[in-house]
Amino acid sequence: MSIEVTMRHSDVKIESMKEYAQQRMEKLQAAFPKVTKINIVIDIDVKKHMYMAEVVANRLGEVAVGAKEFSESAKSVIDAAAARAERQLLKMRVKARKGNVRAARAGSPRN
Repeated sequence: MSIEVTMRHSDVKIESMKEYAQQRMEKLQAAFPKVTKINIVIDIDVKKHMYMAEVVANRLGEVAVGAKEFSESAKSVIDAAAARAERQLLKMRVKARKGNVRAARAGSPRN
């Protein structure tokens, strides 16, 4: 599992923000072990004082989730994007399980 954190449009590389994003994505990785790669891009707009975070999670070779959030606080934008990605991954997990259950029920002799 690889986690890639990218900072854009920032003259100063803020290591604490990168570490926080890394830790938050590790929590996401622990909750969803089938996710193979997570990319998070943090973009800083200095003129508007806004942060943008985009999370892209690859699950078993396909792009599973893309979540984008905007906020005035760096930590809140990372948390919001991670929470949205977590909701989408949970929804995918539920759909996959329901599909497997339906296929198993269709082939059972009791059906």
